[in-house]
Amino acid sequence: MYRKLFCTLMLGAATLSTPAIALTATHSIEREVIVRHADGSQSVRLERADTVTPGDKIVYSLNYFNDEAETVEDIVLIMPVPKEIQYLEGSANMDNVQTAYSVDAGKTFEARNILRVKLADGRNRAANADDITHIRWTVVKAVAPETGGKLSFSGRLK
Repeated sequence: MYRKLFCTLMLGAATLSTPAIALTATHSIEREVIVRHADGSQSVRLERADTVTPGDKIVYSLNYFNDEAETVEDIVLIMPVPKEIQYLEGSANMDNVQTAYSVDAGKTFEARNILRVKLADGRNRAANADDITHIRWTVVKAVAPETGGKLSFSGRLK
């Protein structure tokens, strides 16, 4: 069974939460492909994820660029995790970024180790990877003019 991913539908809701700056952000969706070489070795290649199969590893990326003439601080970027994707633990953690997660469609965010889900009976349980609906990155390092960075997370197509 194949599924077609549409970038604008899946990541169209990626948001910039940093007010009053000229920051450009673009996104991409790629599929991880394992290439087997004649000598028996393997390597990993990323290719555009036009068509994917359940179980495929998908990489969602946000590239951001400071269009301002001055350094920008406290950049916050939020990306939804499509419901067809199971987030892969640890894949959103990066250097110079604080990563937080949401289980309530982006209303609230917490560190992964304290993220909880409220059950119908009022009790709470630790959130699992399937519960994550959004990822928020706060870039803690100042971003100089005409520079940027890349943020990403990985998941598996359910």
